Amino acid sequence: MENTDSNIKIGFVVFYPFHYYVYKNVYKHIRNEAEFIIDMGAFFPTEQPAELLEDTIHLLQKEKVNFRTLYFQDYLEKGSLESFLSKYVVLVSVWRRGCIVHPCAKEKRRVHMTYGIGKDLGTYAVGNRMYDLILSHGKRDHDIFSMYTTAEIVGNPKFDDWFNGNFDSELLKSLSRRLDKNKKTILYLPTHGDLSSIDELADELKKVSSLYNIIVKFHYYTPREEPERVKKLQDQRMIAFRDDTDLLSLLRVADLVISDNSSAIFDAILADKPLLVTDFLSKEYLDVEHKKPKYYRRGIARISTYSGSIEQRIKQDKLIVKIENPSQLQNGIRQALKDDKYFKDERKKLRDRLFSFQDGNSGKRAATAIKKLIDTALPERPLFYHLLEDRKRSQERRRQKNQRNLYGYIKDFWKGLDEYFH
Repeated sequence: MENTDSNIKIGFVVFYPFHYYVYKNVYKHIRNEAEFIIDMGAFFPTEQPAELLEDTIHLLQKEKVNFRTLYFQDYLEKGSLESFLSKYVVLVSVWRRGCIVHPCAKEKRRVHMTYGIGKDLGTYAVGNRMYDLILSHGKRDHDIFSMYTTAEIVGNPKFDDWFNGNFDSELLKSLSRRLDKNKKTILYLPTHGDLSSIDELADELKKVSSLYNIIVKFHYYTPREEPERVKKLQDQRMIAFRDDTDLLSLLRVADLVISDNSSAIFDAILADKPLLVTDFLSKEYLDVEHKKPKYYRRGIARISTYSGSIEQRIKQDKLIVKIENPSQLQNGIRQALKDDKYFKDERKKLRDRLFSFQDGNSGKRAATAIKKLIDTALPERPLFYHLLEDRKRSQERRRQKNQRNLYGYIKDFWKGLDEYFH
């Protein structure tokens, strides 16, 4: 529903339905001052598909939360976006995209909410220094973010429902009717793009679907940009969900999580679920091939990981069960389901290291931090922030100088031609 309440000061920017679940347990503590913004300009000037807006509106209406829609056309009309954002003091975003990076948002207080751990090059990109506050899960990400801006440890608000036992009862009832109670349930959480394992595992998952219940939850990009991969997993023996489904309820019924290079690995660790991951990509691929430009409907993808990233490191250090070949899937499942004490202990170490709070109150802490940002002066930026800004200015000066030199060369060239012919 469109909200006209003049008390609204905080906007939670949503690009995909999934982002609602990142914010929901923060929003509920400040709902009288906040609303959701559906931003259809995430990849401007590339336009998002119309069905994405429909999916997002459907979820927000179902959850009975207040929202407004920032349309793609608002980016084309002078003053439209500025007018739309005028009432907000704080903008909260999971991405450094869309309205939050527009010049008219520069004077707003900007907050970054992380929604996963892993893919370190994307998660900790130094461009995040634009945020006035980053809400971090634990000491590791806090220490990294704090090098270039202000960060505060709040835990993982998305998991408050897990620790408080709040799940989607209708979804659980539906799954109860569809799952064979005599079989273990496997939840497959693949990532997208060149880091995805769908192409390698689709056939293998079909082979084991007679032995286990298989649930698939696709990455939010996959249904909209990789429909051929969705088709590979279309099978009457599997239950598939998109990103408008609450992950926590799926984790609730899962006996085992299978993933690849996704931040979902750490969702499984926080939920203390037995885990099996693929290790199909070589060090050379991650450090060389992955860094080459990848072109998708939305545009050129940013580099997200490398061989030393945490989701790769825990594979190398054998802290979780892994397979290096698709043919190893069935044996890998058996090993992971045993859930030996070693892997339980390693999950606990990772959980305690990466997530400082597991008490169901992370959303409340995050809401308090956001409200505090409205009324207090911004803290002094750390040294690394200023070093990065100075480098950015130097590069811009160099670019402008080269541009001026190029224009001068072209001008002299045409002047010389003119003199020659006249």
